[in-house]
Parts: sequence; structure tokens; C-alpha cells
Amino acid sequence: MKNLELASPSEMSASARAGEITSILAAAIVRTVVAEALNQREVGLGFLPDQRVHTIPYQTEKL
Repeated sequence: MKNLELASPSEMSASARAGEITSILAAAIVRTVVAEALNQREVGLGFLPDQRVHTIPYQTEKL
């Protein structure tokens, strides 16, 4: 992971601080929207957590 070298707030102008806050908030909003979109893609089949579904292969008799 990259180590970010942030400027000291006391050395930044008010507009630079506002821009930094805006970009941090925007990134958080994007992450939240993407996470919600991924959760909506999951398809639930309606089974309880402890239920299992097994299938038996269809077998035909050879004539």
C-alpha cells in the first residue's frame, strides 16, 4: 500500500483544504454506491442458511 504524504493543513490554503475534503468525501460516496450495487446483484434462492440443496442426476434406462 502506498504511503501518502499529505501536506500540513496549516500550510494549505482554505480552498486546497476544501478540495481535499471534497475528494475524500467523494471517494467515500463512490465506495458506498459501488458496495450497494454489488449487494443488489446477489441472487437469493430463499433457502435458510442451514438448508442444503442436492440434485440427483436424471438417469434413463437403456432399452
